[in-house]
Amino acid sequence: MVILVGAGLVGTMLAIHLSQLGIRVQLLERNQYQKSTVRDGRTIAVTLGSKRFLEQCGLWEALESTAQRINHIRVFEKGSAWTLDYDHQDLGVEPMGYIIEFDCLRDALYEGVKKAALIEVLDNCTLQRLTPGEVHTKEHGVLKAPLIIGADGRNSWVRGQVNIKSRLKEYGHKALVAHFVHEKPHQATAWEVFQPSGPFAILPMTDTVEGYHQSGVVWCGPKDTPWETLPTEELEQRLMEIFPFYGKVTLNSTRWTFPITALTVDKVMASRTILVGDAAHALHPIAGQGVNLGWRDVADIAQLLVDAKDLGTDLGAEHLLKQYERRRKLDHKGLYFFTDGLTRLYGSDNTLVSFVRQTGIAVIGKIPPLKKFFMKKAMGV
Repeated sequence: MVILVGAGLVGTMLAIHLSQLGIRVQLLERNQYQKSTVRDGRTIAVTLGSKRFLEQCGLWEALESTAQRINHIRVFEKGSAWTLDYDHQDLGVEPMGYIIEFDCLRDALYEGVKKAALIEVLDNCTLQRLTPGEVHTKEHGVLKAPLIIGADGRNSWVRGQVNIKSRLKEYGHKALVAHFVHEKPHQATAWEVFQPSGPFAILPMTDTVEGYHQSGVVWCGPKDTPWETLPTEELEQRLMEIFPFYGKVTLNSTRWTFPITALTVDKVMASRTILVGDAAHALHPIAGQGVNLGWRDVADIAQLLVDAKDLGTDLGAEHLLKQYERRRKLDHKGLYFFTDGLTRLYGSDNTLVSFVRQTGIAVIGKIPPLKKFFMKKAMGV
Protein backbone atom coordinates (compact mmCIF):
# COMPACT_ATOMS: atom_id res chain seq x y z
CA MET A 1 0.00 0.00 0.00
CA VAL A 2 0.98 3.64 -0.52
CA ILE A 3 -0.42 6.85 0.96
CA LEU A 4 -1.09 9.56 -1.61
CA VAL A 5 -1.75 13.13 -0.45
CA GLY A 6 -3.70 15.31 -2.87
CA ALA A 7 -6.65 14.51 -5.14
CA GLY A 8 -5.94 16.83 -8.07
CA LEU A 9 -5.41 15.88 -11.72
CA VAL A 10 -2.06 14.20 -11.04
CA GLY A 11 -2.86 12.61 -7.68
CA THR A 12 -6.10 11.00 -8.87
CA MET A 13 -4.46 9.74 -12.05
CA LEU A 14 -1.71 8.10 -10.01
CA ALA A 15 -4.23 6.55 -7.60
CA ILE A 16 -6.26 5.08 -10.48
CA HIS A 17 -3.19 3.73 -12.25
CA LEU A 18 -1.73 2.15 -9.11
CA SER A 19 -5.08 0.51 -8.33
CA GLN A 20 -5.13 -0.97 -11.83
CA LEU A 21 -1.62 -2.33 -11.23
CA GLY A 22 -2.72 -4.05 -8.03
CA ILE A 23 -1.33 -1.57 -5.48
CA ARG A 24 -3.65 -0.34 -2.73
CA VAL A 25 -3.85 3.43 -2.21
CA GLN A 26 -5.08 5.59 0.62
CA LEU A 27 -5.93 8.91 -1.05
CA LEU A 28 -5.92 11.77 1.45
CA GLU A 29 -7.66 15.05 0.62
CA ARG A 30 -7.97 18.04 2.95
CA ASN A 31 -11.20 19.18 1.29
CA GLN A 32 -14.37 17.27 0.52
CA TYR A 33 -13.82 15.00 -2.47
CA GLN A 34 -16.85 15.23 -4.73
CA LYS A 35 -17.84 16.05 -8.28
CA SER A 36 -17.63 19.83 -8.54
CA THR A 37 -20.57 21.91 -9.73
CA VAL A 38 -18.43 25.07 -10.07
CA ARG A 39 -16.90 25.58 -13.52
CA ASP A 40 -13.18 26.28 -13.54
CA GLY A 41 -12.84 27.73 -17.03
CA ARG A 42 -9.42 26.41 -17.88
CA THR A 43 -8.77 24.20 -20.86
CA ILE A 44 -6.09 21.54 -20.65
CA ALA A 45 -3.74 20.86 -23.55
CA VAL A 46 -3.33 17.08 -23.56
CA THR A 47 -0.40 15.84 -25.62
CA LEU A 48 -0.62 12.75 -27.79
CA GLY A 49 1.59 10.94 -25.28
CA SER A 50 -0.79 11.84 -22.45
CA LYS A 51 -3.81 10.76 -24.52
CA ARG A 52 -2.22 7.34 -24.93
CA PHE A 53 -1.64 7.17 -21.18
CA LEU A 54 -5.29 8.11 -20.51
CA GLU A 55 -6.28 5.28 -22.85
CA GLN A 56 -4.03 2.89 -20.95
CA CYS A 57 -5.75 3.92 -17.70
CA GLY A 58 -9.21 3.40 -19.19
CA LEU A 59 -10.19 7.07 -19.00
CA TRP A 60 -10.13 8.21 -22.61
CA GLU A 61 -13.53 6.80 -23.56
CA ALA A 62 -15.23 9.22 -21.13
CA LEU A 63 -13.30 12.17 -22.61
CA GLU A 64 -13.28 11.45 -26.33
CA SER A 65 -16.61 13.11 -27.19
CA THR A 66 -15.58 16.44 -25.61
CA ALA A 67 -11.94 16.41 -26.76
CA GLN A 68 -10.96 18.72 -29.62
CA ARG A 69 -8.15 17.52 -31.86
CA ILE A 70 -5.11 19.72 -32.48
CA ASN A 71 -4.01 19.00 -36.04
CA HIS A 72 -1.97 22.16 -36.55
CA ILE A 73 0.05 24.56 -34.40
CA ARG A 74 1.01 28.00 -35.71
CA VAL A 75 3.55 30.18 -33.92
CA PHE A 76 4.40 33.75 -34.79
CA GLU A 77 5.62 37.00 -33.30
CA LYS A 78 3.29 39.97 -33.57
CA GLY A 79 4.59 42.31 -36.26
CA SER A 80 6.82 39.68 -37.88
CA ALA A 81 6.36 38.08 -41.29
CA TRP A 82 7.80 34.75 -40.11
CA THR A 83 5.61 31.94 -38.84
CA LEU A 84 6.34 28.40 -37.68
CA ASP A 85 3.70 25.93 -38.84
CA TYR A 86 3.37 22.41 -37.46
CA ASP A 87 1.12 19.91 -39.23
CA HIS A 88 0.34 16.54 -37.62
CA GLN A 89 0.59 14.83 -41.02
CA ASP A 90 4.34 15.49 -40.99
CA LEU A 91 4.57 12.68 -38.41
CA GLY A 92 1.53 10.51 -39.11
CA VAL A 93 -2.24 10.40 -38.92
CA GLU A 94 -2.73 11.02 -35.20
CA PRO A 95 -3.30 14.59 -33.97
CA MET A 96 -0.58 16.49 -32.12
CA GLY A 97 -2.79 16.59 -29.06
CA TYR A 98 -6.21 17.56 -27.77
CA ILE A 99 -7.88 20.40 -25.91
CA ILE A 100 -10.13 19.24 -23.06
CA GLU A 101 -12.06 21.40 -20.64
CA PHE A 102 -10.71 21.12 -17.10
CA ASP A 103 -14.15 20.24 -15.72
CA CYS A 104 -14.59 17.30 -18.10
CA LEU A 105 -11.18 15.92 -17.16
CA ARG A 106 -11.81 16.38 -13.44
CA ASP A 107 -15.17 14.59 -13.72
CA ALA A 108 -13.67 11.65 -15.62
CA LEU A 109 -10.96 11.23 -12.98
CA TYR A 110 -13.55 11.45 -10.19
CA GLU A 111 -15.56 8.63 -11.78
CA GLY A 112 -12.35 6.63 -12.26
CA VAL A 113 -11.53 6.89 -8.56
CA LYS A 114 -15.08 5.82 -7.61
CA LYS A 115 -14.82 2.70 -9.77
CA ALA A 116 -11.30 1.72 -8.65
CA ALA A 117 -11.25 -1.32 -6.38
CA LEU A 118 -8.07 -0.55 -4.44
CA ILE A 119 -8.52 3.16 -3.60
CA GLU A 120 -9.71 4.32 -0.18
CA VAL A 121 -10.55 8.04 -0.18
CA LEU A 122 -10.14 9.84 3.15
CA ASP A 123 -11.40 13.37 2.55
CA ASN A 124 -11.98 16.32 4.90
CA CYS A 125 -8.75 15.06 6.39
CA THR A 126 -6.82 17.23 8.84
CA LEU A 127 -3.11 16.53 8.29
CA GLN A 128 -1.02 17.13 11.39
CA ARG A 129 2.45 15.69 10.95
CA LEU A 130 4.49 13.50 8.63
CA THR A 131 7.29 11.17 9.63
CA PRO A 132 8.96 8.53 7.42
CA GLY A 133 6.21 6.07 6.50
CA GLU A 134 3.57 7.76 8.68
CA VAL A 135 0.95 10.49 8.27
CA HIS A 136 -0.57 11.76 11.51
CA THR A 137 -4.17 12.89 11.07
CA LYS A 138 -6.82 14.27 13.39
CA GLU A 139 -9.68 12.10 12.12
CA HIS A 140 -7.92 8.77 11.42
CA GLY A 141 -4.96 8.73 13.80
CA VAL A 142 -1.63 7.55 12.43
CA LEU A 143 -1.74 6.13 8.91
CA LYS A 144 1.20 3.95 7.89
CA ALA A 145 2.61 2.87 4.53
CA PRO A 146 6.08 2.14 3.12
CA LEU A 147 5.76 5.13 0.78
CA ILE A 148 4.06 8.53 1.03
CA ILE A 149 3.52 10.46 -2.20
CA GLY A 150 2.95 14.21 -2.20
CA ALA A 151 0.65 15.26 -5.04
CA ASP A 152 -0.70 18.25 -3.15
CA GLY A 153 0.19 21.12 -5.46
CA ARG A 154 2.47 24.15 -5.45
CA ASN A 155 1.94 24.85 -1.76
CA SER A 156 2.64 21.22 -0.89
CA TRP A 157 2.17 20.28 2.77
CA VAL A 158 4.17 17.09 2.19
CA ARG A 159 7.11 19.04 0.76
CA GLY A 160 7.16 21.32 3.79
CA GLN A 161 6.98 18.42 6.23
CA VAL A 162 10.09 16.74 4.79
CA ASN A 163 11.96 20.06 4.47
CA ILE A 164 12.49 19.98 0.72
CA LYS A 165 13.38 23.50 -0.32
CA SER A 166 11.48 25.14 -3.18
CA ARG A 167 11.94 28.35 -5.15
CA LEU A 168 8.95 30.26 -6.43
CA LYS A 169 9.45 32.54 -9.40
CA GLU A 170 6.88 35.31 -9.83
CA TYR A 171 6.74 36.72 -13.34
CA GLY A 172 4.70 39.78 -12.39
CA HIS A 173 2.08 38.60 -14.87
CA LYS A 174 -1.35 37.05 -14.79
CA ALA A 175 -3.31 35.04 -17.34
CA LEU A 176 -6.80 35.72 -18.58
CA VAL A 177 -8.71 32.57 -19.47
CA ALA A 178 -11.99 32.84 -21.40
CA HIS A 179 -13.99 31.16 -24.16
CA PHE A 180 -15.36 32.91 -27.22
CA VAL A 181 -17.33 32.05 -30.34
CA HIS A 182 -16.20 33.24 -33.76
CA GLU A 183 -17.34 33.47 -37.38
CA LYS A 184 -14.70 31.33 -39.10
CA PRO A 185 -13.87 27.69 -38.21
CA HIS A 186 -10.59 27.08 -36.37
CA GLN A 187 -9.63 24.08 -38.53
CA ALA A 188 -8.30 22.25 -35.44
CA THR A 189 -5.48 24.79 -35.15
CA ALA A 190 -3.80 26.07 -32.00
CA TRP A 191 -2.08 29.45 -32.20
CA GLU A 192 0.70 30.97 -30.11
CA VAL A 193 1.19 34.70 -30.62
CA PHE A 194 4.24 36.24 -28.96
CA GLN A 195 4.21 39.92 -28.02
CA PRO A 196 6.35 41.95 -25.56
CA SER A 197 3.50 42.23 -23.04
CA GLY A 198 3.19 38.44 -22.85
CA PRO A 199 2.23 35.38 -24.94
CA PHE A 200 -1.27 34.94 -26.26
CA ALA A 201 -2.63 31.46 -27.07
CA ILE A 202 -5.78 30.58 -29.01
CA LEU A 203 -6.87 27.00 -28.40
CA PRO A 204 -9.49 25.18 -30.50
CA MET A 205 -12.55 23.82 -28.71
CA THR A 206 -15.51 21.75 -29.83
CA ASP A 207 -18.42 23.71 -31.29
CA THR A 208 -21.10 24.89 -28.88
CA VAL A 209 -24.39 22.96 -28.62
CA GLU A 210 -25.91 25.66 -30.84
CA GLY A 211 -23.31 24.90 -33.52
CA TYR A 212 -21.13 28.01 -33.15
CA HIS A 213 -17.37 27.76 -33.65
CA GLN A 214 -15.59 28.10 -30.33
CA SER A 215 -12.05 28.62 -29.02
CA GLY A 216 -10.37 29.40 -25.74
CA VAL A 217 -7.89 32.17 -25.08
CA VAL A 218 -5.02 32.16 -22.57
CA TRP A 219 -3.79 35.74 -22.57
CA CYS A 220 -0.74 36.58 -20.44
CA GLY A 221 -0.04 40.16 -19.47
CA PRO A 222 1.11 42.45 -16.65
CA LYS A 223 -0.60 41.77 -13.33
CA ASP A 224 -2.25 45.22 -13.35
CA THR A 225 -4.06 44.58 -16.68
CA PRO A 226 -7.74 45.39 -15.97
CA TRP A 227 -9.21 42.28 -17.61
CA GLU A 228 -11.74 41.78 -14.84
CA THR A 229 -13.34 45.22 -15.32
CA LEU A 230 -12.78 45.85 -19.02
CA PRO A 231 -16.14 46.26 -20.83
CA THR A 232 -16.96 43.16 -22.88
CA GLU A 233 -17.07 45.01 -26.21
CA GLU A 234 -13.63 46.51 -25.58
CA LEU A 235 -12.21 43.13 -24.59
CA GLU A 236 -13.58 41.58 -27.78
CA GLN A 237 -12.15 44.44 -29.85
CA ARG A 238 -8.67 44.03 -28.32
CA LEU A 239 -8.86 40.32 -29.00
CA MET A 240 -9.67 40.91 -32.67
CA GLU A 241 -6.85 43.46 -32.99
CA ILE A 242 -4.29 40.90 -31.85
CA PHE A 243 -5.94 37.98 -33.59
CA PRO A 244 -8.05 39.00 -36.63
CA PHE A 245 -8.08 35.58 -38.32
CA TYR A 246 -11.45 34.29 -37.06
CA GLY A 247 -13.54 37.36 -37.91
CA LYS A 248 -15.95 38.76 -35.34
CA VAL A 249 -15.61 37.20 -31.89
CA THR A 250 -18.09 37.14 -29.01
CA LEU A 251 -17.20 36.30 -25.44
CA ASN A 252 -19.33 33.38 -24.21
CA SER A 253 -17.95 32.55 -20.78
CA THR A 254 -17.01 34.02 -17.45
CA ARG A 255 -13.52 35.56 -17.28
CA TRP A 256 -11.02 33.78 -15.07
CA THR A 257 -7.61 35.19 -14.12
CA PHE A 258 -4.65 33.38 -12.55
CA PRO A 259 -1.27 34.69 -11.34
CA ILE A 260 1.67 33.29 -13.32
CA THR A 261 4.43 31.68 -11.30
CA ALA A 262 6.92 28.84 -11.69
CA LEU A 263 8.37 26.57 -9.06
CA THR A 264 11.47 24.39 -8.76
CA VAL A 265 12.66 22.14 -5.93
CA ASP A 266 16.06 20.97 -4.74
CA LYS A 267 15.00 17.32 -4.89
CA VAL A 268 11.85 15.22 -5.27
CA MET A 269 12.52 12.62 -2.57
CA ALA A 270 13.09 12.26 1.14
CA SER A 271 12.97 9.23 3.45
CA ARG A 272 9.98 7.12 2.27
CA THR A 273 8.55 10.17 0.52
CA ILE A 274 8.40 11.45 -3.05
CA LEU A 275 6.81 14.41 -4.83
CA VAL A 276 4.86 14.34 -8.09
CA GLY A 277 3.08 16.96 -10.19
CA ASP A 278 2.99 20.58 -9.07
CA ALA A 279 4.43 19.63 -5.68
CA ALA A 280 7.66 18.88 -7.58
CA HIS A 281 7.52 21.45 -10.39
CA ALA A 282 5.35 24.22 -11.79
CA LEU A 283 5.86 25.83 -15.18
CA HIS A 284 4.97 29.04 -16.96
CA PRO A 285 1.88 28.16 -19.08
CA ILE A 286 3.58 29.33 -22.29
CA ALA A 287 3.90 25.76 -23.65
CA GLY A 288 0.85 24.19 -21.99
CA GLN A 289 2.91 21.31 -20.59
CA GLY A 290 2.22 21.41 -16.83
CA VAL A 291 -0.21 18.53 -16.30
CA ASN A 292 1.47 16.47 -19.03
CA LEU A 293 4.75 16.70 -17.12
CA GLY A 294 2.93 15.57 -13.97
CA TRP A 295 1.42 12.58 -15.75
CA ARG A 296 4.89 11.54 -16.91
CA ASP A 297 5.84 11.54 -13.20
CA VAL A 298 2.87 9.22 -12.66
CA ALA A 299 3.92 6.82 -15.42
CA ASP A 300 7.50 6.58 -14.13
CA ILE A 301 6.77 6.08 -10.42
CA ALA A 302 3.95 3.62 -11.17
CA GLN A 303 6.25 1.47 -13.29
CA LEU A 304 8.94 1.46 -10.59
CA LEU A 305 6.40 0.56 -7.89
CA VAL A 306 4.78 -2.29 -9.81
CA ASP A 307 8.22 -3.73 -10.60
CA ALA A 308 9.09 -3.57 -6.89
CA LYS A 309 5.74 -5.17 -5.98
CA ASP A 310 6.28 -8.02 -8.44
CA LEU A 311 9.71 -8.65 -6.94
CA GLY A 312 8.34 -8.47 -3.39
CA THR A 313 10.68 -5.61 -2.43
CA ASP A 314 10.12 -2.50 -0.29
CA LEU A 315 7.97 0.10 -2.09
CA GLY A 316 9.70 2.88 -0.16
CA ALA A 317 13.29 1.69 -0.55
CA GLU A 318 15.81 4.50 -0.96
CA HIS A 319 17.33 3.05 -4.15
CA LEU A 320 13.88 2.99 -5.79
CA LEU A 321 13.18 6.62 -4.88
CA LYS A 322 16.60 7.68 -6.14
CA GLN A 323 15.90 5.90 -9.40
CA TYR A 324 12.66 7.90 -9.75
CA GLU A 325 14.54 11.13 -9.06
CA ARG A 326 17.17 10.33 -11.69
CA ARG A 327 14.52 9.46 -14.27
CA ARG A 328 12.58 12.66 -13.78
CA LYS A 329 15.37 15.21 -13.30
CA LEU A 330 16.14 15.94 -16.96
CA ASP A 331 12.46 16.25 -17.91
CA HIS A 332 11.72 18.59 -14.97
CA LYS A 333 14.75 20.83 -15.41
CA GLY A 334 14.66 20.82 -19.19
CA LEU A 335 11.05 21.98 -19.43
CA TYR A 336 11.50 24.59 -16.73
CA PHE A 337 14.48 26.20 -18.48
CA PHE A 338 12.77 25.92 -21.88
CA THR A 339 9.56 27.68 -20.78
CA ASP A 340 11.41 30.25 -18.67
CA GLY A 341 13.83 30.93 -21.52
CA LEU A 342 10.99 31.41 -24.01
CA THR A 343 9.35 33.88 -21.65
CA ARG A 344 12.56 35.88 -21.34
CA LEU A 345 13.29 35.72 -25.07
CA TYR A 346 9.87 36.93 -26.15
CA GLY A 347 9.51 39.42 -23.32
CA SER A 348 12.31 41.61 -24.69
CA ASP A 349 11.73 44.40 -27.19
CA ASN A 350 15.46 44.72 -27.97
CA THR A 351 16.03 44.91 -31.75
CA LEU A 352 18.87 42.37 -31.74
CA VAL A 353 16.89 39.93 -29.60
CA SER A 354 13.92 40.33 -31.96
CA PHE A 355 16.17 39.51 -34.92
CA VAL A 356 17.42 36.37 -33.14
CA ARG A 357 13.82 35.30 -32.38
CA GLN A 358 12.66 35.73 -35.96
CA THR A 359 15.76 34.01 -37.34
CA GLY A 360 15.17 31.07 -35.00
CA ILE A 361 11.59 30.65 -36.19
CA ALA A 362 12.72 30.79 -39.82
CA VAL A 363 15.54 28.26 -39.29
CA ILE A 364 13.37 25.71 -37.46
CA GLY A 365 10.73 25.96 -40.18
CA LYS A 366 13.28 25.28 -42.93
CA ILE A 367 15.06 22.27 -41.37
CA PRO A 368 12.67 19.26 -41.35
CA PRO A 369 14.60 17.08 -38.80
CA LEU A 370 14.80 20.02 -36.36
CA LYS A 371 11.13 20.83 -36.90
CA LYS A 372 10.13 17.19 -36.28
CA PHE A 373 12.22 17.14 -33.09
CA PHE A 374 10.27 20.07 -31.66
CA MET A 375 6.99 18.53 -32.85
CA LYS A 376 7.72 15.31 -30.99
CA LYS A 377 8.57 17.24 -27.84
CA ALA A 378 5.29 19.13 -28.08
CA MET A 379 3.41 15.85 -28.61
CA GLY A 380 5.06 14.12 -25.66
CA VAL A 381 6.18 11.14 -27.74
